[in-house]
Amino acid sequence: MANKFLDKFDKQVNTFGPKEIMYAVGFVVLAVILYFTFFHVDKTPYGYEDISEELATYLADKDSSYDEEYKDGKMLVLYTTKRDSLYKYPQNFQDALDVAMEDENLNELYNFKALTVLRNNVLFDGEKGEKIIKGEKELRKACRSFCVINPKKKALYFYFEPKERDAQYLQENLKKLEFWGAKLD
Repeated sequence: MANKFLDKFDKQVNTFGPKEIMYAVGFVVLAVILYFTFFHVDKTPYGYEDISEELATYLADKDSSYDEEYKDGKMLVLYTTKRDSLYKYPQNFQDALDVAMEDENLNELYNFKALTVLRNNVLFDGEKGEKIIKGEKELRKACRSFCVINPKKKALYFYFEPKERDAQYLQENLKKLEFWGAKLD
């Protein structure tokens, strides 16, 4: 003789109706949103991206360390240094970057500036510190580890992680940004 309580429990456990399907779909959607919000890193090797108004405002702000270079009228090359956790340049790319920074022709078109490495004391600057942290996070997300910013067009060209093969073309690429209005002969 079967227990009537166990039969009722078996019927409830074995039914997978619309309510349960909705819970499962909601859980999957939530998991995807959480992944892309907190864990996903865009690893596109290189490309163009428009700069948001917030980022352009941050770059031009006197509290950022980029304001003079950004307002100078030249394009801005931002790169990471060895002190930075995002520094992943092969040695020959670093060498090519050092040569490019010393090239007088390139210095007519570009300002070269290392990305700011935030120190712990910026947290204690209150509202100013919060603005800097937010701006640096947005800049790092757009710039990755190396980028060229054109303030007039509010756009940037980025490398996610420069490779050895990029080193041989770095100076050539910087000299041939005709489509951005820059051209060296």
